[in-house]
Amino acid sequence: MLELLGTIIQQTFLGITLGALFALIAIGFNLSFGLARIINIAHAGFYALAAYLTFTFVKLIGEFIVSVLISATIVSILSIPIERYLISKLYGKHIDLSLVVGFGVLFIVSSLIRYIWGLEPKSISPPPYISGQLFIGRIIIPVYYIFVTICSAIIFLLIWLVINKTMIGRIVKASIDDLERVCLLGINVYRIFTINYIISSFLAGLGGGIVAPLISIHPAIGPTIILICFSIVVVGGMGSIFGTLFAGIIVGLTISYTAILNPSIAEGVAYLLMAVVLIFRPQGIFGK
Repeated sequence: MLELLGTIIQQTFLGITLGALFALIAIGFNLSFGLARIINIAHAGFYALAAYLTFTFVKLIGEFIVSVLISATIVSILSIPIERYLISKLYGKHIDLSLVVGFGVLFIVSSLIRYIWGLEPKSISPPPYISGQLFIGRIIIPVYYIFVTICSAIIFLLIWLVINKTMIGRIVKASIDDLERVCLLGINVYRIFTINYIISSFLAGLGGGIVAPLISIHPAIGPTIILICFSIVVVGGMGSIFGTLFAGIIVGLTISYTAILNPSIAEGVAYLLMAVVLIFRPQGIFGK
């Protein structure tokens, strides 16, 4: 009984860590969806590319946090021409077009990853100062889980402050609620779209870098994460920051608890949760 309780507590910590990380990756996807009405499938490519870049820079310079920041910055810079010459042409167009273009970008990024790094999975370990384990009785909590959760919480707090306490954040919120009215006020919403896309790409890069020590890094990690991001957006509600965080943790806990019984169906149960929310509350739990 005590062993089962310890397992549940450990899986709870794992679920919260995964959920916070999923939410960090999904928030940029959600803002692009809610603000520009773009299904940014390329988000998954940026996430995967950042994971590989983090692996490479850790091998080159040996400093994990610096490697994550460099990788996220590179990814955000690479997103600028993609937004300028591809994504910007889709603003105001039918949402299906963004799916086609996004899948195209994801395919190109995945092909480049396979060409540069090959098909063999990569892995890195957390640096010594955030590795190790914390023992609470019989419960073992990896220190890196705590680091990931704290980092995600800080980043979400910063996003909340920007959205709610700055002028550009208020424009973003207003654009999500009523884009046409914002345009009538003479505000250049397309510049806001561009800034949002670059920041979203940076967040995807942060997520890819931070998750690298937790997973096996392989070319298929992009498509997997985009399905989870989509589930989080559907469950939490389009354009909702708190909804993204809440849904991320719910999805993370769902996957973590299901893994106790049957790891092979853990992600499938998360998609089942999305289907249930779609049936009973199509706008999402915190959607309007």
